[in-house]
Amino acid sequence: HAGEAGRGRAALTFNIEAVGFAKGAALPEDVLEPPAPYPSTENKPVPLKTGEDEDYMLALKQELRGTTKTLPYFLTVEHHEGLFVCFLFISLVVTVL
Repeated sequence: HAGEAGRGRAALTFNIEAVGFAKGAALPEDVLEPPAPYPSTENKPVPLKTGEDEDYMLALKQELRGTTKTLPYFLTVEHHEGLFVCFLFISLVVTVL
């Protein structure tokens, strides 16, 4: 098929200005190292509060979670395979604490 080269195909054009570079401008440097760690290691976690008040609140939360298991709204579903048991908690009560 002589003389049909390029028919039916659009020419591939690329506008370098569309990606933010001026014609003839130098391209950015190659990145040869990994980015800085995220999150930065300068931020340390705040230490947990300890004391009598915190111990009381922890015991209260654990007692509430134990009590919710005895309520009729706490559903226990056993799978036929017996691999695990799914629990449905009362999310409203748990999230209040």
